[in-house]
Amino acid sequence: MPARSLTAAALFLAFAAAVPFLPALNGAFLHWDDRVFLFDNTAWRGFSVSSMRWMLTTTYCGPYQPLAWATYALTHRIWGLSPLAFHGVSLAGHAASTALFFLVLREILAKATPAAAPRERMFAAAFAALVWAVHPLRVESVAWIAEQRDVLCATFSLLTTLLYLRRPGSDPWILASLTLALLSKSSAVALPLTLLVLDAWPLGRLKTEGRAVFIEKIPMLLLAFAFAAMTFLGHRVDGAILSDPIVLRAQIALHNFGFYLVRILYPIGLSPYYPLAPDFSLGLAPAAAIAVAAAASWKCRREYPAVTAALAHYAAALLPMAGLMRVGGHLGADRYTLVASMGPAALAAGALLSARRRAPRAAMTTALLVTASLAALTWRAAKTWQDDASLWAKAVAYDPKSVQARLNLSAALRRAGRPDEAAIHERIAAELDPKLPGPWNNLAGWALSRGRWAEAETSARRALSLEPKLAAAHFNLACALQGLQRNDEALRELRRTLELEPSDPKARNNLALELLRRGSALGAVAELRRVVADAPLWAAARHNLGNALTVLGRHREAALAFDEAVHLDAALEEAWVNAGNAQARLGRYDEAARRYERALALKPDDAQARRNLAAVRRAAGS
Repeated sequence: MPARSLTAAALFLAFAAAVPFLPALNGAFLHWDDRVFLFDNTAWRGFSVSSMRWMLTTTYCGPYQPLAWATYALTHRIWGLSPLAFHGVSLAGHAASTALFFLVLREILAKATPAAAPRERMFAAAFAALVWAVHPLRVESVAWIAEQRDVLCATFSLLTTLLYLRRPGSDPWILASLTLALLSKSSAVALPLTLLVLDAWPLGRLKTEGRAVFIEKIPMLLLAFAFAAMTFLGHRVDGAILSDPIVLRAQIALHNFGFYLVRILYPIGLSPYYPLAPDFSLGLAPAAAIAVAAAASWKCRREYPAVTAALAHYAAALLPMAGLMRVGGHLGADRYTLVASMGPAALAAGALLSARRRAPRAAMTTALLVTASLAALTWRAAKTWQDDASLWAKAVAYDPKSVQARLNLSAALRRAGRPDEAAIHERIAAELDPKLPGPWNNLAGWALSRGRWAEAETSARRALSLEPKLAAAHFNLACALQGLQRNDEALRELRRTLELEPSDPKARNNLALELLRRGSALGAVAELRRVVADAPLWAAARHNLGNALTVLGRHREAALAFDEAVHLDAALEEAWVNAGNAQARLGRYDEAARRYERALALKPDDAQARRNLAAVRRAAGS
């Protein structure tokens, strides 16, 4: 096969693999890990000595992934915090992985089916690579910026495999490529095992070289063990590893071996979140079916070595993520199949090669239909990952009883300015798990925004009955009691809020307003000065401080506070009016007039501002 034809085929596959994921380019940064990785944390930005040291040593949020951090940093250096750029890098990485997988499959087919025509092998390899690339299970890895490490790891894993197929053994380049895969994501720890599968078939080295094959894997296994230990310690420090009983973890792992295989063959009804049911149990029938399938595959290993090798690769690649060590409360995730599904894809290549000998037209038609169907499903799924609300709506559709999915959807809807829809899911979440205080507290906040004081009080008290030290619930209760004109109770709740959360500026601001209402302007000023110190960019707090200073007759300080408020928020019309009032009291009529004019520009029908403007103009002219 000419090198030019091979390059053209690889480039075509890379392009074709990217097309179904194009809707993901319109996606924003998600609050689900993207914000934690790239916004809350800024240590990865740039290539200074300190940032590079951080990338090489950190296990931030659990994983050890210095190469992934470096990729983020390079993207940021060139394009800044553009979600389009980060998505584009992920998509380019996936396209490169597709081209590499095509070359890997071509090598496997050349060794497994030497009698087949090179063009036939190339077509079968291209089909299998494309099926793997456009499969809907790839969407999570490609469309989720936080999982860019997944794509990076797959790219170097495939490069390692390709190098190994061409020069099997303990080659320095193979170790270097393996190291890059491990530096991207620790799931590459299974790569030495998958190389052993290739040694069994199609390379046949286990028979011809025996013990030497295992000995040459020792450096790879030691390297993989070191990275696995770093990631384990990172997750342990982060508190993400769950201490489930070993029996439960074994059941989860067995379940996932079957679960993902079904999803590979029938990718309908996928979800970004698969919750673990509280009463989860694998049961004897599924466990027995998996055991029988494994035994049958092993028994037929001589007659059907490709099937055994494909399933062995699938099991080995999936092992680190199967659930024996659980990180997070979910049952599994689509992204865990990125490398594991390559074994079944390779089997599909062999199946197509065989089918084309018997019925070439039917095989071609079937291949096109399968690829087009998968690509259409992927295009649709990629749209789901464009924003948090659509993502979690899909998770809720998959499992309406998932409390976590409901809570994440309600949070996304609130951020999107859809509070009424969010409240519906909060209420359902509260019904699904009545012991959670969070949904009740959020419902209290929603009722407050609607002026439904009694409902807000009921919800806040329900939250406090479940978590008496929840400061946010005490604050919501205080606001509800203020709305109900039960000010003495409200004052107690505000003080309780500040006992639990002394740095809460909203609670302290409301306490100051209550003190001012009660005639304690001096106490209000003291509280508001603390608010201004804790929240220096909050314009409303400075406006309230100006009002309290005005009551005390300290007009010069009040004028300064009002001017600071409108400097922070030029749209705060009431602050412009009060700033004008303060200047007028100081006899600065021209300054007062300018402030009243700004207020009227914002609110032309403000009769009080218009009267005050006329008054200061008369005073200035007299």
